[in-house]
Amino acid sequence: MNCNETQDLLSAFYDDELSVDVCAAVAEHLQSCQGCARSLTDFERLSGAFSRAVAPPVPPSVWGQVVRGLDAENATESVGRVKPLPAVAPAVELASSANADRSTNRRISRATYRRLAIAASILLVFGLSVWISRHDTMSDTDHGRSKEFVATMDRYLRALPENPDEAEQFLLDKYDGKMVAPDEAVRLVGYRPAVADGLPERYSLASTSVLKMPCCTCVKAVCKRQDGSTLVLFEHDDEEVDWFGDRTSSMAMCGDKECCLVDLDSSIAATWREGPRSVTAVGVKDQEEVTALVRWFKQT
Repeated sequence: MNCNETQDLLSAFYDDELSVDVCAAVAEHLQSCQGCARSLTDFERLSGAFSRAVAPPVPPSVWGQVVRGLDAENATESVGRVKPLPAVAPAVELASSANADRSTNRRISRATYRRLAIAASILLVFGLSVWISRHDTMSDTDHGRSKEFVATMDRYLRALPENPDEAEQFLLDKYDGKMVAPDEAVRLVGYRPAVADGLPERYSLASTSVLKMPCCTCVKAVCKRQDGSTLVLFEHDDEEVDWFGDRTSSMAMCGDKECCLVDLDSSIAATWREGPRSVTAVGVKDQEEVTALVRWFKQT
């Protein structure tokens, strides 16, 4: 299944409306295509935003205007239908009067239904237009924050190989970072970071900090290899891997984890799910090192 076919089926896939075979084919494509996976995430965000949206208050004048307009229309139609009544016998006249009453009741009932239907439509359109306006505003805001975050990460990634200390300080200043001991991070993020239990062989812990990034509050551990090069580990709640803008990325199996690998020119970044959180490793040398890190995290 290609991207065009998958994109056409994403809405039905999200709503669980596909057959078992088609659903499996879409799921298989999503595992290997980051672009389509992001589109599915957009569906989830839109659905979540709609479910959380508060219905806007309807101006009191709306209902009155609807009723007055329908009353005027109904009165005009009634006048147009008035015809002279022929002379009839009393019994026939009474029967005609009863039939007229029933006809009037039916007309009133139909008019009432029309009022309710039109009013409901107006309220729905009014509420939907307000929600769309709010959602567009939120989307524009989120998009702006996302662009700023990607630009910040790009500056950080470019500085990291040549001047890691300067790069780390830049990120700390940008996102209100706080240097902490690994055990102290529990109080700030609500979980014990993996680095609190030590690091794999050939790595030493240079620093641990907590950052209030736009995506979430995360733990950042700066690690040093024996050759002095730097590896940075982020543990975060955000599932998104869109930290790196338009940089080339691919999906690969590293050990038993599916990882998103991003080309950082002189190194790579890798993101994978680890229990309830995600891990992003920056400054990884190759896929073999990613696999070793995945296995270590699994053991911890």
